[in-house]
Amino acid sequence: MQHSPKPLRAVFTGAALALAAAFAGNADAQSSTGPIIIGTSLPLTGPHASTGKELLSIMQSYVQRSNQQGGIAGRNLQLVALDDHFSASQTELNARRLVENGAVALLNCLGTSSCNAMLPTLQTSHTPLVGAMAGSGLLRESAARYVFNLRASTESEITAMVHQIQSVGQNRIALVYQSDEFGRSSLQTAHNAFRAAKLTPVSELALEADGRNAAELGKTLSALDNLHGVIVLASAPATTALITQSRKQQVGVQFYNLAAQANQALVQGLGEHTRGVVFATLVPSPWKAAIPAVKSYQQLLSSPGQPQPSYLGLEAYLNIHTLVEGLRKAGAETSRAKLVSALDSLGDMQYGPMRVRFAQGRHQGSGYVGLAMLNQHGGFIE
Repeated sequence: MQHSPKPLRAVFTGAALALAAAFAGNADAQSSTGPIIIGTSLPLTGPHASTGKELLSIMQSYVQRSNQQGGIAGRNLQLVALDDHFSASQTELNARRLVENGAVALLNCLGTSSCNAMLPTLQTSHTPLVGAMAGSGLLRESAARYVFNLRASTESEITAMVHQIQSVGQNRIALVYQSDEFGRSSLQTAHNAFRAAKLTPVSELALEADGRNAAELGKTLSALDNLHGVIVLASAPATTALITQSRKQQVGVQFYNLAAQANQALVQGLGEHTRGVVFATLVPSPWKAAIPAVKSYQQLLSSPGQPQPSYLGLEAYLNIHTLVEGLRKAGAETSRAKLVSALDSLGDMQYGPMRVRFAQGRHQGSGYVGLAMLNQHGGFIE
């Protein structure tokens, strides 16, 4: 016996509440008259709520602007956001609920565990996910054929860091990884990048997620002979603690960090220790208005109450822009299958130095990785 999906009941906060309006029962996302529903699962409460709310605000504003411009062949877009508290199990449940209630696509999941948790639902429902904000290798394997990645992989990030250090004739690099599943997985990815460069780390150090052993690791780094650089594979609290404590131990080399940490919160946490801290970047500079897509993003943020430009914010913007371009190509009578075909055939999308192109069987749309360094005032320099 078949069961109709239950009306979607979600915990919404603030701006997300308005997005849930009129979303109940079996949303008719694949008719030719109702709104086209796109879904997102984000941390809107808990320790990562500020990031989730920033991304949500950008998506909400983009949908509003698109609808004011006529939507998709006269059909409005409807964005539905569910709070996952940055929990993989809740993200899995949210993905299932969104799909059951008619979402034609999912968008902008945040973090490796959360994005990976969506994969079974994407597979069984043939629902595209555009813009996984995670570098997991699993999201780039054949089992993830409904995932359309604009973000380069974590291995690509680390490879860019290693190449930069090698380009100035240096090769003595230490690896510091977070002592949890994320950190250990990232460490294995780093090993692949190091092997490809025919290098061996001079040291591998495990950093607690709360940074409580950062001072000890700072002393260890300071004792390493002729150290040329440190690659850090950790979250913001641990990264902040490590760099701060290492600088206090007179560790003067550059610290290289994953793109996920390139944000103002970490910059503020570093205080006077910003100089010489380097980040991978997976999108162009969000302050470079000469790039048309960046200018459009900045214009979206010009109204009161919008977040300040950021790398992660621009990534969210490019993800939803790419999805909407796919919906335009699919047309008013869109479906999940039509959208997948439309995304596959979009052709080249050029966002400054970042080229995005999907094809059937190849959904890693971009391999772009840049590097940005902080100056002594906490500004990003590319």
